[in-house]
Amino acid sequence: MAGTLQLEIITAREVALRADVQDLYIPAYLGEAGVLSHHLPYLTLLKAGEISYLDTSGARHYLYSGEGFLEVRDNRVALIIDDFVRGEDLDEEELRRRLQETEASIQSSFKGAITPEELQAELARQKEIQAKLAICRKIKAK
Repeated sequence: MAGTLQLEIITAREVALRADVQDLYIPAYLGEAGVLSHHLPYLTLLKAGEISYLDTSGARHYLYSGEGFLEVRDNRVALIIDDFVRGEDLDEEELRRRLQETEASIQSSFKGAITPEELQAELARQKEIQAKLAICRKIKAK
């Protein structure tokens, strides 16, 4: 099919997704990157964050992924990641509850209730939850 890419998402357990897509946006190591058909060969590290792609029917899909690798070659894209969550599988209410807990923990750091290492972990968790909530908002806006 002209103008498409073959996308494969590979986890440690399985090939989790195979799809023909029109475009793909990923959180590359140096910033967000887009991939279209006939892209030059490309290899990059992925940061944790939002991945989106447009399928051949014109529907936009959103995923949250951990760190990994991306390879583009010959209109084929392979994402090699530990795990990911499909946007439609995210529970917005649960994420909001977890965000409140995380923010309370971060606030407690001002009183010395958590260590600097725990604060760093809470800040990372907060960033992940905020990214997942952003995906929820994009899906609701469709």
